[in-house]
Amino acid sequence: MWYNIHGDGKCIKQKISTISLFFKQDGQSETIEYKSKGILHVGQKTQLSFDTKEGTIEITYGKEGIILKHGISMLKFDFDKEVWNQYQLPYGLVPLKTKLLKFEANEDRIKMKYDLYDQNGLISTAYILITMIPYSFQEEL
Repeated sequence: MWYNIHGDGKCIKQKISTISLFFKQDGQSETIEYKSKGILHVGQKTQLSFDTKEGTIEITYGKEGIILKHGISMLKFDFDKEVWNQYQLPYGLVPLKTKLLKFEANEDRIKMKYDLYDQNGLISTAYILITMIPYSFQEEL
């Protein structure tokens, strides 16, 4: 497992292209794609945030692990062990366990693969690919 942590404390505006593939236990799959502008903050922890119609998505990572937020929902991941989470859904909290299978990050992309479990077993395997391209001030005009 490889991850890149920068320590220079810079903030970079990015063009974001996110493709998420969810493979459910029964063999069905679902693909979600976002294109947005976002902010990448590189420091002791690295944080990427961008807005979608469904709410803000944030991914924060560092030596301690990864936090993936979407609106009020949040999942935590550890590089070495499974983590139980209290995941917020519109109808209440649901206990979900995350198992990080792969995580790679650099200034151009974030790749992540994880299994998601409920109390009865595996719900899905998720693949997330986030590509980032710095954009200049002139592109905003």
